Amino acid sequence: MDSSQHPTPAFLRLTDMRARYRVSASTIWKWRHTNDLPAPLKLGANTTVWKLVDLLQWEATRTLTK
Repeated sequence: MDSSQHPTPAFLRLTDMRARYRVSASTIWKWRHTNDLPAPLKLGANTTVWKLVDLLQWEATRTLTK
């Protein structure tokens, strides 16, 4: 698959997560601490990201269970 077919970045930062799910940062961390959201990756002292592929799988399971 070339980049024109999938222009979304492979990793999402907290700002991207807030925009994608239209929730606050505290809600995202709440989801994470209740083991509902996939675990993020810590890339540095001030850099935390989520893998897009993990989020897409999480979204699919949420859609199926609702």
